[in-house]
Amino acid sequence: MSLPNEGKFLPIPWGCPGDLASGNSYACRSDAVIQFRIQGRPCTKGNELSLYSSQQQPASLFDTQDLASLHAPAPIAVDFLPMSNSRERGPIEARSHWLLLSAIAVLGMALRLYRLNYQSVWYDEIFSLTLSHMSLGQMISYLVKDVVHPPLHYFLLHVWFMVVGFGPYQARLLSVLFGTLAIAATYWLGDYLFGRRAAIIAALLLALSQLAVMYSQEARPYAQILFLVPCCSYLFLIALRTRRAGPWWSFVGAAILTIYTHYYGFFVVASFLFFAVLYRQRYHLPVSRWVGGVALTLALYLPWLSSGIVSEWLHSSRGLTHGPSRPDLPWWTILTSVNTFNNGRPSGLLESSPWWTFVIGGLLFSVPALMALKPLIKTFPADPADQIVRENLFFLIILFLIPFSGALALGFKSGAYNIRYVTFLTVPYYLLVARGISLLDRPALRATFLAACVAYSIYSLRANYFVPYKEDYRDAYAYLAQSRQAGDCYVVAPTYEIRQAKWAWTIYQGNQTILSLTPLDMVMSPQANCQRVWLISVMYRSTPPAVRESKEARARLENGRVRIEERRYFWVDLDLYGPESTRLGIINP
Repeated sequence: MSLPNEGKFLPIPWGCPGDLASGNSYACRSDAVIQFRIQGRPCTKGNELSLYSSQQQPASLFDTQDLASLHAPAPIAVDFLPMSNSRERGPIEARSHWLLLSAIAVLGMALRLYRLNYQSVWYDEIFSLTLSHMSLGQMISYLVKDVVHPPLHYFLLHVWFMVVGFGPYQARLLSVLFGTLAIAATYWLGDYLFGRRAAIIAALLLALSQLAVMYSQEARPYAQILFLVPCCSYLFLIALRTRRAGPWWSFVGAAILTIYTHYYGFFVVASFLFFAVLYRQRYHLPVSRWVGGVALTLALYLPWLSSGIVSEWLHSSRGLTHGPSRPDLPWWTILTSVNTFNNGRPSGLLESSPWWTFVIGGLLFSVPALMALKPLIKTFPADPADQIVRENLFFLIILFLIPFSGALALGFKSGAYNIRYVTFLTVPYYLLVARGISLLDRPALRATFLAACVAYSIYSLRANYFVPYKEDYRDAYAYLAQSRQAGDCYVVAPTYEIRQAKWAWTIYQGNQTILSLTPLDMVMSPQANCQRVWLISVMYRSTPPAVRESKEARARLENGRVRIEERRYFWVDLDLYGPESTRLGIINP
């Protein structure tokens, strides 16, 4: 049956529209299967609805303010259809529902604030803090030379420092804020896709996620994009399905913020475009919207493209046009990444996972995610409710697979793959997991299964708080500032850590005299005027090149000098060398 204004939506006044249009027979199903929801309340004022023929075949969606203007050739049945599975038995009352969500958000914030300043800043955080404390011109210059970072997070951090002050704790607070907002945004998207039950479960899983907590405690852009991805997803689906201008331009704005936060945001936008092409017959956005969105994106991204980043990217050794491919990137990186999403790092995110975590994490997280995909193996369903569920599942699969595949491909080419780059994929993944758990029929089974997920997540989370994984510049420099003397010289090994070592000193000892580093060759020359020499060895993850260069520096300094003190901090070593007349263990006053 062909009806006018096909593919559009119809705002409905208060209540069920049983007699709103003369000449047609309308009915609001009290047991309405929930399919399309824009405003979120079935049979209420302002809701959007889908119209079907009396034979239950999809008829059309209308975008008119007046039901009486419809002239359908057959009676029409009206289904109020939010984007979820069905009205859940024993629905949570509105007040209790929001209290539960608020409690989850507070829990997530508490987990992100707990021991926030427990560890020192590491290499990447030093970069973020130092650049964000510079003038905007200096900041852009460094970012262009560094190639791999868009500027938005640094701009926000710059403004944030102006409001709350400068320091590692203050910088990490911004990530805590974004990480907490990501919980609420994930709930909002999950409620739109699958209903409240799945949304609450997904929000809880993200609140307890080992990966999400870790990078919500770090002064880096990963928590920011973790928040932006569910926002973009929600706005995109609303814009695509309603054809309303407001959601569309809001989506374009959120997408621009995403690609200004992290370059992998382009993979996210590509996922949306792929979905739109896949369902182009069902959803028809005006061409002017697409053209306008692309034009606005290019116009607002042009300042960054014209900053010199393109030329630097093409000629830098960190660009994709340089360097060999990495065939040694193991195929099981896929499995270890999913295991990390499953909170399978009880010894810390930088340590290898025990074999049993793949089993337990797979059962608790991956199996429910696969269960959620069960509708996809069915033949094309006649029930519109099943159709929309399949559509939502395809959306999440696309949102997960395209960025994940892109990240792996770039990792294979440049060797630059790291799980932190795809932290935002926890959003579609946990939504699939939550959908699978929510489909368990028995409440007791569902509660038991969710309790097991929570217990396993908490067990892994303890590593975030008590297992160090960042270079301990803070304590090392505190001791150095206390013990240094006039006439001391300072050497850093390996040499590629010199810049970060100087910046870390400014972060933690900004009120002290500037740490003047001296090349090792100059220290060893006869003209050197060094009473004592401090060797600062930075050995992130004890990588072989760092360990080797540090040993070589120690060997050279011990040729003509005596090591009179040594201090060992996590991945930062301090060795003090004096004249040969000084005996080991005795420090000159």
